[in-house]
Amino acid sequence: MDALHNRLPAFLMNLECLSADGQMDVFVNEVMETFGRFDPPAGDRTHRWELDLHGISADGATEEEAIANWKRLARVELLDRITRDYNARLRFEAECG
Repeated sequence: MDALHNRLPAFLMNLECLSADGQMDVFVNEVMETFGRFDPPAGDRTHRWELDLHGISADGATEEEAIANWKRLARVELLDRITRDYNARLRFEAECG
């Protein structure tokens, strides 16, 4: 797993300690640092906020809803990654002793 994906667990954990305003600031910063996207509704595009960060995409009618949807999807993705890593370790140990 590359360094970008290793940021996801720490990023999610940090969010739990922040207010809604603090979370907004952290999201904007993380999007800039990792070349993600957090786009407002504009022109003839979608009328929803779009958030793409750490390979996870979500949207919402408001900034707050987009962030909440992203956090929900990110937690599911993180659990899937942990499960895949654990299963791979078990297969390796079974094959290699």
